[in-house]
Amino acid sequence: MSAASAKSKKKYVKPATGDAAAKAMSWTVGAYVFLMLAVYPLYYQDKYYNMGDAKWIFFKWVSGVFAVVALGVFIWYLSCFISKHEFKKLLTKTKSGMIITDWFVLSYMVATIISAIFTPYKENVIWGYDGWYMGLVAQLGFCLIYFLVSRFWRWDDLNMFIYMCSSGLVFFFGVIMKFRIDPMEMYVDLEEQYVENFLSTLGQATWYSSFLCLIYPIVVIAFWFYDKLWQRIVFGMFTVLCFMTVVTQNSDSAYMAIAGVFFMLLWISLDSNKHFIRFLEVMLLATGSFKVIGLLQIKYADVMVRLDKLSIFMSQSKVTTISFFVFLILYIIMQVAVRKTKVNISVIKPIRYVLLGVVLICIAGGVIYIYRNTNGLVSEKYASGNNYLKFDNYWGNSRGLSWKAAVGTFKQENLWLKLFGAGPDGFAQSVYVYFSEPLNERWGENTTLTCAHNEWLNILINGGIVGFITYLGIFISSIATSMKNSKKRPIIYGMAISVLAYILHNFFCYQQIICTPIVFIIMGMAVSIDRFGMGEEE
Repeated sequence: MSAASAKSKKKYVKPATGDAAAKAMSWTVGAYVFLMLAVYPLYYQDKYYNMGDAKWIFFKWVSGVFAVVALGVFIWYLSCFISKHEFKKLLTKTKSGMIITDWFVLSYMVATIISAIFTPYKENVIWGYDGWYMGLVAQLGFCLIYFLVSRFWRWDDLNMFIYMCSSGLVFFFGVIMKFRIDPMEMYVDLEEQYVENFLSTLGQATWYSSFLCLIYPIVVIAFWFYDKLWQRIVFGMFTVLCFMTVVTQNSDSAYMAIAGVFFMLLWISLDSNKHFIRFLEVMLLATGSFKVIGLLQIKYADVMVRLDKLSIFMSQSKVTTISFFVFLILYIIMQVAVRKTKVNISVIKPIRYVLLGVVLICIAGGVIYIYRNTNGLVSEKYASGNNYLKFDNYWGNSRGLSWKAAVGTFKQENLWLKLFGAGPDGFAQSVYVYFSEPLNERWGENTTLTCAHNEWLNILINGGIVGFITYLGIFISSIATSMKNSKKRPIIYGMAISVLAYILHNFFCYQQIICTPIVFIIMGMAVSIDRFGMGEEE
C-alpha cells in the first residue's frame, strides 16, 4: 500500500448511523424555529380585529406542515438504524439521553391524553375553546416542539441575530405606538379603550408582556456576559429597548417577572467582581430607560396613550430617579475599588440566602396582610381599600372572581376530575357548572370566562392534580437543569431566567397561542445548547 493511499485511508471516517437523516431533521426543525421566532411575532391579518385567530391559523398550518415533513424525515432517520440492525443502539442512546424535564413532558402528554379521553366535557377538547385554542392538539404540539427542538435544533449565530431583530421590531413598535406613532395604522378607527390595551403586532397588553418576559431575560444575559465591544453595544441597545417597552406595555403582570429577573441576575452576579459590575450596568440601563420614557411622557403628554398607575410610577416617580443615582454611585465605587484594592464581591455571596429569606418573608407578609385586610381583621388605622391589598371579586381586574371560581370549582369536583381535570381547555365548561350566576353577572351572558387568568390554577382545573404536577414540573425542572448547565455557556442562564419570568408573569395570565409554544422552544433550546454547543470548537 502506497503512502498516499494509506494517508487517504486514514482520513476516511465512516459516517455514523443516521447522520444524513439527522442533518435533515436538524434543517427541518431549524426552519420551523425560524418561522416561529422570526416571522410569527410579526404576523397579523386584520390588525387587532382577529389577532388571536390569525396567530392560531399561522401556528396551526405552519406546525401542521412541519409535522408532516418532520414525520417523513424522522421515519427515514429510524429506518437508518433499522436497516443496519442497530435499533437497539438507538433505544439505548435515547434512554441514556433522557433528562428529568423529558420525563415530565412525557408524563404531561400522557396525563393530558387521559384527561381528554375521560372528560365529561367533550365539546372543545380537541381544538380548544374558540378564540383560545388550547385544546389537546395544542398541548401535545407544545410537548412535541420541546422534544424536537431539544434533539435536533442547532445554534446558528445568524439566525439568532435575525430572531433578535424580529423581536426588536416588535418592541420598537410597542414603544412608539404608546406615543401614537403608528406606522402600520393599527390604531386607525380603533376605540380608545383598545388603543390603551393593544399594541405592536401581538395584540392585547397581556399577550405582549408575556412575549416580552420570554425575550428580554435572554437579551439582558447576553449583555451581561459578552465581552466584545460590538456585542456590548448591540445587546446594550437592545436591553434599553426592552426596558423602554417594559415600562410602556401597560400590563402590571410584567413587573412581577421583572422583579424575578433582577433577583436571579443579582444571585448569579455575586460570583465575581466582573459580573456584579455588569449587574449594576443592567440596573443603570433599566432605571435610566424608565426615566427617559418618563421624560418623554411629560414632554409629549398630549399624544401619550394613557397608562395604568404602576407604569406611570415606574417611569415618572422620584423612586426611579433615586434608584438610578444609587446604582450609579455603587457602580463608580465598585470600579474604583476593583482597580485600587483587592475587593472580592464573592465573599458576601451568602447574603443571597438572606435576601431570598427577606423576599419570602415579604411575600408571606403580603399574603397575610391581604387576607386580614380583606376579612376586616386589620385595625382601621392600617386597613386599606387599595385594589391590590383587598382581595375581592374585583381584585386584579376581576382576577379575584376568576380565582375564587377556579378554587371553588376544584373543591366541588369529584375525585376523578380532581385528579385528571376537565380536559384541555375545559375550564369554562367546568366552572360554569358551579359559578354561572356570579360570572354572568360580572361578564354578561354573551361573554364567557374561558380561563382563570392564572395559568397554574387553569391547569389545575383542566389537567387536575396530575396534570398540574407534571406541567409545573416541566418548568421547574427546566430552570434547575439549565442553571446547573449554565457555567460553560452562560446564555443558558438567560433561557432559565426566561422560563422563570414566564412562570411569574403567568401567575396573573394564561396559556395562549403566541407565547406558550415559544417558551417550549426556549426550553428545548437550552437542552440543545448544553448537549451540542453553540457551533464553537469543543
